Amino acid sequence: MLKLFPPIGLSAAITTIALFSGPSTSVEAATLSSKLEPNLRQPRYVTAGQPANYIVNSGTGFDGVVELFIGSSQGDFNCSGSLLTSGLHILTAAHCLTDNFGTLIVNDASVFFDLPTGPAAIEATNFFVHPDWDGFADVETFGGDIAIVQLASAAPSNAERYNIYRQTDEIGKVGTKVGYGLTGTGFEGDTISDGAKRSGQNIYDASGEVFGGILPNAVLAYDFDNGSATNDAFGVSFGIADLGLGLNEINSASGDSGGPTLIKGLIAGVTSFGFGAIESDVDSFTNSSFGEFSGDTRVSTYASWIDSILTPDNHVKVPESSNVRALLLTCLLTAFASMSRRPKTGH
Repeated sequence: MLKLFPPIGLSAAITTIALFSGPSTSVEAATLSSKLEPNLRQPRYVTAGQPANYIVNSGTGFDGVVELFIGSSQGDFNCSGSLLTSGLHILTAAHCLTDNFGTLIVNDASVFFDLPTGPAAIEATNFFVHPDWDGFADVETFGGDIAIVQLASAAPSNAERYNIYRQTDEIGKVGTKVGYGLTGTGFEGDTISDGAKRSGQNIYDASGEVFGGILPNAVLAYDFDNGSATNDAFGVSFGIADLGLGLNEINSASGDSGGPTLIKGLIAGVTSFGFGAIESDVDSFTNSSFGEFSGDTRVSTYASWIDSILTPDNHVKVPESSNVRALLLTCLLTAFASMSRRPKTGH
C-alpha cells in the first residue's frame, strides 16, 4: 500500500491507495514492492548541505519560477510552477489542481513572482489539466501529472520565460530543480518551513518503466545520493550506480510540486512525486532523506499538448475586476514580505 500526502496547507485527510493489488499485480510489481517504503509523497526540496546555501534571491536567476496560492474545495495550499514563453501561462503539476482521482477542485488561484522590483501577484483565470491524468489513485497515469495555469494578464517583463525541452535524451543528464516549500538536510529530511525559493541539481537515472513496468515512460526518475553506495537507491535496487553530485544534490518532498527541472535552461521535468526505498534509505522513513526515489513528469512527452494550450484560441478575456484583486494581493504580499520574510542568510 502507498500513502498519498496532500500538498502543504491542504487539510484533507491522507488517502491510502493500493499499488500492487488487484488483477494488475505481477511478479515485477511484487519485487518492486519489497524494495520500497509504503509511502508516497508530493514534493518540496531537501538539500545535501545546509538549506541556507541553496536559497535563490530575486535577481540572481529563476525569477520565472513562481509560487501558486491555490484555493480549493479541499482547502488552501501552495505549489510551484514556471512561466512559459507566452508570458501568460504557468506550467505546473496536475495534482496541484485536482483531487486524488483527477477531478479539478480549484476555486481560485493567484501566482506570486519574487522579482528585483518587488513581489507581484497575478490571478489565474483558466486551468488546463492533461486528459490522461486520473490522479494518484491510478499509478499508471502518474506520468500525466502536468497542467497549465493561465494568467489574467501578462507576467512582468523582468520575469524569465522558459521554453520546454523537446529531446528524449534526458536520462543521465544533470537537471537544475527550482521551487518553494519545506526543506532540510539529506540526513534529517524535510524539517524546515521558511517559504524560500531554492535550487539545486540531480541526475535523471532512469524512466519510470525501470520500476517493473508499473510507472510509465513519461516519468523521469532520480534518487537522492550522498556519495555512499549504501544510500544509492538506484544502485542498490536496480544496479544503476551513481553516487550523486556532492553538495549540489537536492531531492524533492511535499510542497514544491509543479516546480521545474531545467536542462540547458529548458523545462525537462515537472516535480511530481517520490517514495522511500527500504534497502537504501538513510533513516527508514519517507521524509525526502538520502536514499529515496523521486519522479518528475517528462515534459518532452507532452510537448504537443503544451503547444496546443499556448495557442491564441485558448486565451480568455479577463474582467477588469480580476486586475483590481490582483493589485490588492500584490500590495498585501509586499507588506507581508517586508514584515515577515526571513533573512536571506539564515533560517
